[in-house]
Amino acid sequence: MKTIKKFFVKKYVDSKFDQINYSNITCKKKGGKKPKFYIIASKKKRGLFSLLLYVLNHLKFSKKKKLIPIIDLEIYKSIYNESRKIFNSYNAWDYYFNEINKYNIKDVYLHKKFLLSSDHNIYTTNNEFSQSLKKIFNERIKLKNQIKKEILFYKKKFRLFKRNKVLGIHFRGTDMKIAPNHPMPPTKNQILEKINYCKKKFNFNKIFLVTEDIDNYYFLKNKYGHKIITIDNFRSNKSKVFNLKIRKFHKYKMGKEALINGYLLSYCNTIISSQTGISDFAKFLNKDINFIKINNGNNSSSIFISAFLWKLKNFLPKKLGGF
Repeated sequence: MKTIKKFFVKKYVDSKFDQINYSNITCKKKGGKKPKFYIIASKKKRGLFSLLLYVLNHLKFSKKKKLIPIIDLEIYKSIYNESRKIFNSYNAWDYYFNEINKYNIKDVYLHKKFLLSSDHNIYTTNNEFSQSLKKIFNERIKLKNQIKKEILFYKKKFRLFKRNKVLGIHFRGTDMKIAPNHPMPPTKNQILEKINYCKKKFNFNKIFLVTEDIDNYYFLKNKYGHKIITIDNFRSNKSKVFNLKIRKFHKYKMGKEALINGYLLSYCNTIISSQTGISDFAKFLNKDINFIKINNGNNSSSIFISAFLWKLKNFLPKKLGGF
């Protein structure tokens, strides 16, 4: 596998196709013929929902240009790739979703006419789960049966049905407190303020909590006790968690847990969250959700300033620029 990857990277990753002009599909691969395949791959290390949105935009593009899409998270690895096969595949896309077609990635690279997607072009300026992508999502994105069964299990367990008023909360923390140029997560006081508002207005029965931050989890669990329902996803107080050697197939499980939480949030009546991929995806699945968004702005683009800006604003009073 390493030899094959080295060959592909040398021959294709740094090729002219990475710099192609996407506004002009008449650009040709050597041989003078128009390409037949469109390889959707990303050099950026994206979170699962950023990756899904990227794929949806490129699926839309490939359909418009009548190209056959191939999703490659094997040669171009994501943060979820494991060193061993999951569901008999090294392609991280296959961990969570069914194949969109039966073409072999390696065969396309070696023998077919293809275009390679780019992380920066006019067709990926859409940075939100707009309803214009819903048809493509419904047609092309199919969950693995194993994940569908887990979602259904939790939906029944938590009684996430319309007649039950469930408040969904995505309470980000950990790395989002320091990530440069990313939306800054809510403070504990902000979350409590919104919960109290929702209690009076919507009279919910339960709180479905999504958080990767163990401090945030215990904070709300201690406040609301049995009202809190949540899946047993990984939680930590560390800022970098993907490379931790703590459980088998940890990277794959991080993606699976995020996906399950996204679907379960979509069954809630109301969601409290900052700008996050999971909450945006839930709204994408269910446009009728009442989305109460906490907007703290983006962190600094400077890695040095972003490391302490959230803590500073959390400490300062509002009149001095705090949250």
